[in-house]
Amino acid sequence: MVGDILSVSRLRMGTDGKGISTLVVFFDCPLYCKYCINDFCHNSKTVFGTVPHAAFSVQELIGVLGQDDIYYLMSGGGVVFGGGEPLLQSKYIHKVCTMADQRWAKRIETSLNVPWNYIKPVLYDMDEWIIDIKDINNSFELKDDREKIKIGTAKYTKDGDTLFLNISFDGSRIPRIPGYNTAYDIEKSVEWIRDNIGVEPEVFSYIKTINRQLNCKI
Repeated sequence: MVGDILSVSRLRMGTDGKGISTLVVFFDCPLYCKYCINDFCHNSKTVFGTVPHAAFSVQELIGVLGQDDIYYLMSGGGVVFGGGEPLLQSKYIHKVCTMADQRWAKRIETSLNVPWNYIKPVLYDMDEWIIDIKDINNSFELKDDREKIKIGTAKYTKDGDTLFLNISFDGSRIPRIPGYNTAYDIEKSVEWIRDNIGVEPEVFSYIKTINRQLNCKI
């Protein structure tokens, strides 16, 4: 089994939870959000013109992650799975989590906009789920004409029952997305999170980057 991986970014601090982490970014996503900073995740054959996508076996990825083992253990960090939508490769991620050092923190950044069968394989593998709620305004259109969704409080339905993920919120962030959400939208989102989740969210600028290189060595 191999993972279709866009990039591996090592030695990240203060961006993906506690400690020093390695972010594994996967290709593909069911969404086509206009504002997406990783919109190139849909180009799964070649990336950046000259850099091909990386097909990592589970063992190969564990080898890359293991290079920073001491940093994870000293800082409380570990591996973060992102994308694109990492849950589209959840069976691969489950195998990675099973083989990885169980002392490493395991986190996933996801929209949860996938069927239940993609969530189930990793439901108990993660120490932390980082779920995107970009704005509370239900009329805030994030997508192109191929698909539209409403943004709000997330719940997940399986076989007629509603599954609420038990997530501990130690903090929250609201992105300022130029051309999409207004100062009023952000204010209302901050109020909603403050009143319903009980934390004071950080507001940050959502900047589209062009750093598109495979940042790892095997």
